[in-house]
Amino acid sequence: MLSKIKNLRSFNKNILSVVIGICFGMFGFSQTGPGGVGTNDGTSDLVMWYRTDNALITSGSNVTNWINSAGYGVHDMAQSGSSNPQLIQNSVNGYDEIQFNTSGILQTGLNLTTSNFVTNQASSYIYTKVNSITRSFPYTTLPAGGQRFMCHIPWSNGIVYFDIGQCCGAAARIQVGGLSGLTNYSLWSYDANPISGKQLYRNGALLQDRANSSTYSSHSSHRFGLGSNFNGNITEVIVFKEKVNTAQRLIIENYLTAKYGNVLVDNDIYVQDDPVNGDFDHDVAGIGQASDGTNQTDSQGTGIVRVFGASDLDNNEFLIWGHNNRDLLVNNTTDIPPNRIHARLERVWRVSESNDSGIFIDVGTVDMVIDTSGIPDFEPSRPPQLLIDTDNDGFFHDESSLIGRSLGNNLYRFDMVTTIEDNVRFTFAIGTITIITNRRITHRVNKN
Repeated sequence: MLSKIKNLRSFNKNILSVVIGICFGMFGFSQTGPGGVGTNDGTSDLVMWYRTDNALITSGSNVTNWINSAGYGVHDMAQSGSSNPQLIQNSVNGYDEIQFNTSGILQTGLNLTTSNFVTNQASSYIYTKVNSITRSFPYTTLPAGGQRFMCHIPWSNGIVYFDIGQCCGAAARIQVGGLSGLTNYSLWSYDANPISGKQLYRNGALLQDRANSSTYSSHSSHRFGLGSNFNGNITEVIVFKEKVNTAQRLIIENYLTAKYGNVLVDNDIYVQDDPVNGDFDHDVAGIGQASDGTNQTDSQGTGIVRVFGASDLDNNEFLIWGHNNRDLLVNNTTDIPPNRIHARLERVWRVSESNDSGIFIDVGTVDMVIDTSGIPDFEPSRPPQLLIDTDNDGFFHDESSLIGRSLGNNLYRFDMVTTIEDNVRFTFAIGTITIITNRRITHRVNKN
């Protein structure tokens, strides 16, 4: 009997551990990387993320340091060279850019390792333009020798290439010529993997697909730098130490082009960033499943809204959202449902729910969580209420609301939301009443 009791206790403990693990996965984990891919706490394959809208240190217009937004502090960058890169403010769709003039470099310390940097696979993204069609290195390992992780934009007039590992054969290099418009901003997306080979995309369009991948192994003697012998401008650089999947790449590309006002040639899924749709360009993130079955099912990105748990996510289906960059102030008292809502946020989000050809689809119900850490108006006695513009007329005064339930730590959850659909807007509000419910009782508490 004693043996059976011990076994039962052990069984119950294992069940409890599983339940706790599931709950932690549902409530404690969120993808806070670019577009909602990877995390920004130094625990994921996202190892480098340099954004001009976060963690730049300047002296006047001189850029002295660029902190790594991926959470790997060993990859924080400092200025090295005869001059500082220059910060140009509010110049790319309202975001800053950094201008390099061939002699000002930002670089890490000698801290590259096989666990915090690439080896034989990677995914990288750089949003950049050149100011002079001369040989340049927007990003590179330093010193730039035979072993390298590097891109040349350009190598010479109209030619770009990306290298991983031992230069410079077909296994290490992907090279494309005949390109024009390099003095305009482009998004360059690069993948490398020993099995699937190497792919290079410009603004979402595949430029080349080449087999194999070489191995980079000079971690201990190299730094990683931006701007070496580079005359041009950069807004954002992202490096994963492993290749992201297809669905993740498409979401990241849509995040970057929405943010900086560019247009994807292929797979322009998120269209709410277009002026005709209201320029919902900011903190774009998404979930989805690509045609090859790869997926991204839980995303938050750089914003405060997390979406996960889609009930009917199939191949070639995506749900991507972004906002209009209005203030996070709960002070709109005019466009609200009467009697039930006291005020709503000025900020509004809008959704694209479509496939990679822009055709409407349905991913089913979704779960949502909002992080209200920066919005003191929301509190347990005044929880946020989700307002969805279900008739898509641009107004919320004629809509009903869903009340979020507290998860603690300023997080509020909305379960099985049914009316988040293509093109609709949503925002969050404070009610004139709070409805407190449990299994046995429901009552109303009046609020001033």
